[in-house]
Amino acid sequence: MLLQKEKILSKIHSPIAVHLYDRVDSTNNEAKRRLDTDGMHLYATTHQTAGRGRRGHDFYSPKDTGLYMTLSFPLSGDPADIQKVTCAAAVAVCEAISALSDRRPQIKWVNDIYIDGKKVAGILTELLCDKENQPAAVIVGIGLNLTTEHFPAEFADRAGSIGDIEPNDLCGTIADRLIILFESLGDNSVIEKYKQLNLCIGHTVAFTKDGFEHKAKAVDITADGGLAVEENGKRTVLHSGEISVIVR
Repeated sequence: MLLQKEKILSKIHSPIAVHLYDRVDSTNNEAKRRLDTDGMHLYATTHQTAGRGRRGHDFYSPKDTGLYMTLSFPLSGDPADIQKVTCAAAVAVCEAISALSDRRPQIKWVNDIYIDGKKVAGILTELLCDKENQPAAVIVGIGLNLTTEHFPAEFADRAGSIGDIEPNDLCGTIADRLIILFESLGDNSVIEKYKQLNLCIGHTVAFTKDGFEHKAKAVDITADGGLAVEENGKRTVLHSGEISVIVR
């Protein structure tokens, strides 16, 4: 798959610098190396050699079957709410896929995109600091399986692909939607959209907290992007960690 700057830019309605690569270790790593706070930047490739996911996990990124991209937003003043940025990215991915195909993606809290019970995309949001250790940018890495058919054995049973969407259109549409949503983080519209697309609400979820295994009903998404759960009549809000959804 060949990424083309002109095609990507034709979908984006805001000024942004686009950097394309035939191959890169990780688009998030590239954004970190450059740390350019002069406006917004988009880094994209169809082949990562060391893709990264949350909590130190690898993100499988084979050549020419997926789209791997990172958007970098400069920060001034207080750092952005990282969890809400991740929520905005998840919404942007779902909206872009729905606009360009007949697929209907959903979000598994906090950063995974699912279609028909399979994970097809993941998001990694990171805050970058300058040499004085002051927040300088927030980067949002998005990895999408487009036509990937073969996955490593350890997650082959839960991984899937979106389908043959034109990668330039998808890259540009996701970027355009995320820019709009990033500028709306101060109101509740992002969280409301995230809640509507979330597949966890109403289901039992399993998670580990304070060294103990829990099973609780997911009941809401809080204003800051947390997952509200109820267990034995007690309400708890999760802000980090991994969950699994138990569908009966």
